[in-house]
This record gives sequence, structure tokens and C-alpha cells, in this order.
Amino acid sequence: MNADFFSGLNKQQLTIIGVVGILILLVILGLTGIIPIFKSSQSLDPNFPTGKITLQVWGVGDEAAAFKGISESYQAQPVSKSVSVQYTKFDSVTAYEKALVTALAEGQGPDIFMVKNSWLQKDAAKLQPAPVGMVSPLMVSQAFPQAVYKDMVLTASDNQAYVFALPLHFDALALLYNKDIFNTKAIIYPPKTWDEVVGLIPTLREMDAQKNIQASPIALGTARGVSNFDDILPLLMMQSGATLNTANGVVFDDPAQKATSFYLQFANPVNPYYSWSDTMGSARDAFAAQKVSMLIDTHSALAEIKSKNNFIQIGVAPVPQLSARPQDAQTLASYWGLGVSRQSKQAYVAWHFIRFATMTPDVSKAYVQATQKLPALLSLIDADKNGENGAFLKSFLIARTWIRPDDEKMKDVLGRMIDNVATGKTTLSQGARAAQEEINGN
Repeated sequence: MNADFFSGLNKQQLTIIGVVGILILLVILGLTGIIPIFKSSQSLDPNFPTGKITLQVWGVGDEAAAFKGISESYQAQPVSKSVSVQYTKFDSVTAYEKALVTALAEGQGPDIFMVKNSWLQKDAAKLQPAPVGMVSPLMVSQAFPQAVYKDMVLTASDNQAYVFALPLHFDALALLYNKDIFNTKAIIYPPKTWDEVVGLIPTLREMDAQKNIQASPIALGTARGVSNFDDILPLLMMQSGATLNTANGVVFDDPAQKATSFYLQFANPVNPYYSWSDTMGSARDAFAAQKVSMLIDTHSALAEIKSKNNFIQIGVAPVPQLSARPQDAQTLASYWGLGVSRQSKQAYVAWHFIRFATMTPDVSKAYVQATQKLPALLSLIDADKNGENGAFLKSFLIARTWIRPDDEKMKDVLGRMIDNVATGKTTLSQGARAAQEEINGN
């Protein structure tokens, strides 16, 4: 083919020949691997299995729509386009735990299941940790609040640290207060310390002639009406400097006992800080009915409270501290994550999905918007820290977790300790020692 051949062609013919030539060149480069046009999606991750895969996910509370959004985004990725996700929702935590234990015992459990941050220690044997090359402890420390690293990165039998779960969202204790009551009482700022809390009691407390509380300053001091007492009391213990977890198990040392005494005084009728009685029923219900001015609770409680009174004006502030020094500030974390069952036959894909669901900012943002929860990713926390939920989000950075051998057992033991000490059945030191021994199985 010489120059005379091309000189005899018109412009359109020359264009066609040029396009064909380019296509031929691309094919040659693709076949030789110089450019990846003929590489399959499999080459994005050589460890990713081929063929259609279905992941079974179990969770508590979240509607299927929230996981449908994650699943659709995940399937839009080239490497995971053949992976489908089936989500099963449980409304009750108790029913969820029972069903999960039964299913795993029968070898029919889900590939992925939700795990509460305080459950990790007891559920670690049920979980398959993440491949280090996919999700490393360093990645967790850089992407999430420090509580997540302490909760979800555990040391395995080979003495190496592995990631056992990743958080879908984050939550922690904060101070909820009734703005209308504060305005009526001319209280401009919410209390920052526990000294300031007790200083407001005479202003906020209202009692009848028989000294029965009609308007409570704050719901604290008991184990029945205060549904999350088992979070508040350990927080007070930690703020007091207690060393709750040791190599020998849970310890209720002197600072922990002093914190317990401080907690109990709010429900003691002869104490000047008397603020709450179980005769008022549920603390959340009383707060919604505007019979309680302040409540220590999580962001997740807001929806329940507003469902009972949509007109209540709720302010949110950081949880009160024993110390006024910023470096001493801490609150207690409470959140759920996703872990992979040790029985799953698709553990690699399951972890691939979890990493995508929890560590992809756009996906995580869509999830928390769909569920009305708060983010766990530091990048999302930082982006919204000055917004409506800023008090919660900023507190996530100082959140801590008390490691509990058994969540339900701990709540039961602490509840009985509070009741026995409050009713005089035992002294504080005796009650603390008995609770400590029961928790540790002594």
C-alpha cells in the first residue's frame, strides 16, 4: 500500500481507515497488557471469588431499605457486581440474640451480623477477623474515634491484633435538657460539670407538701426508671478515676464506690440533692411529659422521646464532667458494628462488603441519613461537628467504653447492687464487693 493509494481516497474514507487503525492499536496494547482494557473486574482484587454470591446479613432495628441502598451501591462496583445482599431485621435485641445463638449453633447463621460494641469480648469467638491486607488496625485508628479501636481491635490467639468488627454508626451519652423549662427558670447555659448540675437542683426541683417530687431536675439514682443506668454509673466511675478493668477482671475500687454513692444520692429523699423517684415511672417518658428537666442519654433516645411529644424543645450539651479540665473530659460510647461469622463460607467477600459499607464516606453518609443515626467516620464527624448534632459529634472524640464480660449480666448485677445499697440491705463496700465477685464468676 503506497502513497498513491491514500491519495485516491476521499476525506471520509481516510477517517474510517484512521479509526480502524486506532482500534487495532488499542486491541494490541490491551492484549499485551500495556493498557487494562481487556482485564476483567476480577483483576481489581485477585482474591475475590468468581460467580454469584449471596451474603446474609442480620441486624437489629434498621429497616431493609437502609441496607438496600448499601447493597445497590456495592453491586455498582465492578468487582462485586455479582454479589447480592439479603438483610433480615429483628425488632427486639433479646429476640435477635436468641435467634443468632440458635442459628450459629445449628450452623445456619448469617454471614454478617450486627454486634454491639460492649459485646465484642463475649462474641469474639463467633467472629472471623478481617484479613489484615483488607482492614488493618492502623486503618481503624485513622478512620474512626479512638473508642472504636479499643472496642473492635482485639488480640487473637496468635498474639496479633485484628479487626473483629467495624461500626455502621456511633453514639454516646450526652446531656439532654428541656429548653422551655430552662428558659422559664432563667437558666441560660446547660451545666458543664456535676457541681453545676447539683447547683441547679434547688431551682429546678418542685415538691408537694409531702415532699413528693412533682418536677424532677434530673433522672438519676435508681436502677428501674433510669433505663440506661448501667451506662451512666460506669461513666461516673470512669470520670472518678476508677480502674474498672484489670487482668483479674472487673474491679469496683474506691473511686468506683464513691461514684456509686454520688449516683445514689439523687434518689435519696433525705439528701439535699434528691431529684428523682421511681414513682415517676420511666425517665424518658417523664422527660417527654416535661416532668424532668435533664436526662443523661444517647442520640438514639431522641426519636423515642419526640414520638411521645413532638413539641418538646430539647437542647443537647456534652455530658457533665467531674473535672472542669478539658483534658479530663470523657463520655461513654454505645453503638453497633458489623462482624463476619466464623462459620461464613464467604468470609472474604463479607469483609469486603463491610469495609465498603462502613469506610466509604458517601455510603456511610447515606446510611446514617436513612436511619437518622450519627456517623462513625471521622471525616463525616468533622464535616458536621458544628451542625445540629454538634454536641454529640464532638463528644465522640472523648468517648470511652467499659469492657463488659456479659452485657445483660452486668446490667442485672449493677441493678441489684444499686437496689440493695439504696434499701440498706447491704453497705456500699459490701455491695460493691459482692457485685465484683459475681461479675467475675468468683
